[in-house]
Amino acid sequence: GHMLAAETMSRRVSNAPVSLDVSGDVGIIAISNPPVNALAIPVLEGLKTAFEAAHADPRVKSIVVTGSKGKFSGGFDITQLKLRTEGKPAPNVADFNAVLNALVEAGPKPTVAAIENLALGGGLELAMACNARVCTPKAQLGLPELQLGVIPGFGGTQRLPRLVGLPKALEMIMKSKPVKAEEALKLGLVDQVVPAQSLLAAAMALAGDIAAKRAPRVMAFYRSDKIPDDESSKRIIAGARRQAKRVKSVMPHPWLCLDAIEAGLVKGAEEGLKVERVSFDKAVSSAACKGLVHFFFASRQTATVPGVTDVGLTPRKTATVGVVGGGLMGSGIATACVMNGVAVVLKEINQKFLDAGMGRVRANLASAVKKGRLTQARADAMFALCRPALTYDDFGKVDMAIEAVIENVELKQKIFADLEAACRPDAILSTNTSTIDITKCAAKMRAPERIVGAHFFSPAHVMQLFEIIRTEHTPPQVLCDTLGLSKQIKKTPVVVGNCTGFAVNRVFFPYTMSACLLLDLGCDPYAIDGAIKMFGMPMGPFRLNDLVGTDIGVHVGKNFVEDFPDRVYESKIIPSLMEANRLGEKSGAGFYAFDAKRRASPDPEGIAPFLAASRAAAAHTLRSSQGPLPAMTQNDIVEMIFFPVVNEACRCLAEGVVVKAGDLDAAAVLGMGFPAFRGGVVHWGDQVGARRIAARLREWSTRYGGIYNPCPYLEDCAVQNRKLADGPLPGPDRSKL
Repeated sequence: GHMLAAETMSRRVSNAPVSLDVSGDVGIIAISNPPVNALAIPVLEGLKTAFEAAHADPRVKSIVVTGSKGKFSGGFDITQLKLRTEGKPAPNVADFNAVLNALVEAGPKPTVAAIENLALGGGLELAMACNARVCTPKAQLGLPELQLGVIPGFGGTQRLPRLVGLPKALEMIMKSKPVKAEEALKLGLVDQVVPAQSLLAAAMALAGDIAAKRAPRVMAFYRSDKIPDDESSKRIIAGARRQAKRVKSVMPHPWLCLDAIEAGLVKGAEEGLKVERVSFDKAVSSAACKGLVHFFFASRQTATVPGVTDVGLTPRKTATVGVVGGGLMGSGIATACVMNGVAVVLKEINQKFLDAGMGRVRANLASAVKKGRLTQARADAMFALCRPALTYDDFGKVDMAIEAVIENVELKQKIFADLEAACRPDAILSTNTSTIDITKCAAKMRAPERIVGAHFFSPAHVMQLFEIIRTEHTPPQVLCDTLGLSKQIKKTPVVVGNCTGFAVNRVFFPYTMSACLLLDLGCDPYAIDGAIKMFGMPMGPFRLNDLVGTDIGVHVGKNFVEDFPDRVYESKIIPSLMEANRLGEKSGAGFYAFDAKRRASPDPEGIAPFLAASRAAAAHTLRSSQGPLPAMTQNDIVEMIFFPVVNEACRCLAEGVVVKAGDLDAAAVLGMGFPAFRGGVVHWGDQVGARRIAARLREWSTRYGGIYNPCPYLEDCAVQNRKLADGPLPGPDRSKL
């Protein structure tokens, strides 16, 4: 009966997230927590139990740990991290280090990790605690924790430098840069690279060799052969500290991570691990970690849309997309499609434009080859997927058509009538307009409800965000299919109601207007840009104007002036620069002057006359009863520019323009470069608090007008002390009253 007991024992453990099987004299421990075998609490507990059992089993001489379903482990379970950033009760998993140290690395029997495809974060930390590692050719190994505002917490700050040396470990950790199998082997991070079908056999053989003392048993924790001498270590760490110091006030985690690495170098891994634990706890309680974790989840939840993704519909696969218009946008969309295996028919009105459009697609792919992201052969295969066309003859086989021509309503109406005639009745017809009401584009169609907005951000093959615009009449299947395409071409979709500016451009229209108002009040434009850059934006509003083009800024601004006349601020500054042909980068000067390489430098003399004229014209509208403008701190500038943005986000939530607050957060980060460590516009608004935002806006709106007028939803949240992210209470919609 003894064998039977052992059998049922092994079966009983195996439906748990961690199983232990004995094959010959090797104990095989397998993690099973699909999709990526994340190290959730039950997995950590299961690993402890399985390692204890394997060490205690007299049949077992050595141990192999592996992941099921083709992956080792994608790392620690991030939902646990979210609980901690939200201040909810969560177990402190740092105790798992005792398991790694005593049972995995230095237990009675040697251990080998068999890594298929993924070993990231906690997954790689588990593998590094083993005495050896074997991986498959496609494996990716890395410690990306810093992207979430934390630091490696399962000994990664101690073992990685001891396995690959300090400079490489810093690159992998501080830049969240994973390595592939081949490089991992050269570095000594893995001991062998073998094909997937022989992975387990190779790991078992290596484990046997270590147990029989034919191969050395290595414990990374106690190695020092790859650690440079103290002088070099100090110099290397000091270099890394210089970069970490620049962001320390808003993002403390890189600095905290270096504390843990340095402690290990100076005082040994034992001490280093203690510092790692303290640093991890400090990082997890920072605002940056809270923001980054919030953004991580928000950007993954945008594709869930009630009434579309929860009613049993399956997206139809998009095999071919027809793109109408081969300009910057059309060619970018075509590139995004072919890079992800979706065929394209690119249509233009004449051969010259068509050649230019195809040329742009080729150039986009060539630049990916130059950056080492693609091989030439892959790029050629992708380019072959893009077919040029001068007529709609081939549009009968497209699953989706995307119109990307200039913003001209008559032209768009004609194109949609043509598309309706040329495409199959089940094909999706979409427009990439950023400013025109999509129902107007559909005016000449027989079935106007077919139209959907597919708004990409330029350059479309680089920018992650994809706004999908629906009307009241959009069929759920159409949205479902469009969300499907978004996934195929690896975009983050946000479903938006049909309103001026959709999500991103609408929420951000007060951004430039408020910056211009500050400028008209006497604020220096370069100081404004500096403050906004310090806040964490990639660039300030005036530098952005020069990048996009002054003429585009004027054009987009007009739409908001027409549609939201009660809450705009019209400054003379941008139109006057346009009249003087100071269009920004493309003309060599805007707010900044540009050299031949498009490098910007402030041009105070050049813009002085325009500033003076704009300020003079604004003097009577902005004549503040308070006398001259009080000295503005960087924080004042940030608040005056971003509070109206939060306010407009609140209007979108109240009107139901987006499904949930997290969608606006993801859209602001991916579409406008809002700093991810601040979580997004609504999340940041809640960190500041509705009460403070509403009070400041009220004060400014009495002085400077409607652009600062707090909306009813923001006022409600301020009075009721509710979070903006919770969305409006069900019941009558106050925004329409």
